[in-house]
Amino acid sequence: MILLLSILLSWIIALVPVWLSSKLFSASSTFGKAMVATLLSVILFILIDALVSRVSQPLALLLGLLSIVWLFKVIFDVGWGKAFGIAVVSFVMTVIILVILAAVGLGLSFLLS
Repeated sequence: MILLLSILLSWIIALVPVWLSSKLFSASSTFGKAMVATLLSVILFILIDALVSRVSQPLALLLGLLSIVWLFKVIFDVGWGKAFGIAVVSFVMTVIILVILAAVGLGLSFLLS
């Protein structure tokens, strides 16, 4: 149960930045498309990493990131530049959210000790 909750929470943490950044770059962006894009990007990245990392880890990372940009391009019906923009803005937003959550988590653990 805890594993399912952590997967769901991780998906939501990644989903919100993808949705918000896709709104900046795509007129056809919806919350449902962002849900599908986020889920499929994780699955696709894991598959590519599993298949290619035996040959070359840097190549697996590059192909995985390229596949995510391609997926954003297809799902949000944008060009390569806008898909890359969605990926970059989503990444930056996710890092900011994780830093805030870590700060709140550290603050709460400090208060509880």
